[in-house]
Amino acid sequence: MITRETRERARSLRREGKSIREITKILGVSKSSVSNWVRNIELTEAQIETLKANQRGYGAQNSGAKIIQQRARAKRLAYQEAGRLHARTGSRLHLSGCMLYWAEGAKARNAVYFANSDPDMMLLFKRFLCEELRVVEADIRLLIHCHTDNKTEIHRIENYWLSLLQLPASALNKTQIKQGSHTRKNILPNGICSLRVFNTELTHHIYGAIQEYGGFDNPAWLF
Repeated sequence: MITRETRERARSLRREGKSIREITKILGVSKSSVSNWVRNIELTEAQIETLKANQRGYGAQNSGAKIIQQRARAKRLAYQEAGRLHARTGSRLHLSGCMLYWAEGAKARNAVYFANSDPDMMLLFKRFLCEELRVVEADIRLLIHCHTDNKTEIHRIENYWLSLLQLPASALNKTQIKQGSHTRKNILPNGICSLRVFNTELTHHIYGAIQEYGGFDNPAWLF
């Protein structure tokens, strides 16, 4: 989920003279998003010259970079094929987890990122991670978006999700406060919870399994 802080960080990096490619890599967001956020920021002549010089150096490395990209793509394809194979004899939990991710998961390249406000759905997805994908709890990160800036209430919400999902406090990232919450109706009392696992192999295992279960091919998921 892209936050206001991410957009402001992108604009700040651009003012420092960073290229679109550099900002994309630092923040882990798409090139098109960064381009849109910084389109009205003017660079100094010195910054422009530095970017041009760096681009010439990048071009000299481009051939080697393409080989690396091809190898990485081949790995992602192999991971997806493994996911397809698993799906052919997959359990009900494997099917459920993959379908949940197809519907609600962020389609990132190197990370499993699932967010929802429904506690039963979050419990099911955590079971899928741990029992089907063999993810250890130490590799799971928890991020919460809530509708309050009251510290006591934030603490309650954090404890709610940590207790429900049986995760240690060390798994918790800094809780994000959604802007404009005071004027909204039907506010989610426990916010939105996100589970993240940074693992390319597992991410593409899920993509491959989804395609197998769904009976379709989506080459775009190879990125």
